Amino acid sequence: MDLKEILTRLGYVRNQANLSARELSQRIGMSPQYIAKVESGKIVLTMEKLLAVLEVCNFPIERFFSKNIYSYDVDNELQSLIEGLSIDKKKNMIEFLKK
Repeated sequence: MDLKEILTRLGYVRNQANLSARELSQRIGMSPQYIAKVESGKIVLTMEKLLAVLEVCNFPIERFFSKNIYSYDVDNELQSLIEGLSIDKKKNMIEFLKK
């Protein structure tokens, strides 16, 4: 994951929490312009601040760093359902998906 992707994900997290950049900045104890500057690439986000953002936004770190942040919940539900299937049903599912 490159810096551009991290910044994109940061904006997604903030929007999911319905917070402005200014409000999020203040909630993590930074200047009102902090998040806007981070999202624009003007300053570097530390891991400590990223964790603070995720906590304030109530956003799981596992989801933030997952392969696909946008379909994380659906992917996890599908995985859980598949894991609960018998081996025969899993094989049938594989054959069905190959078609």
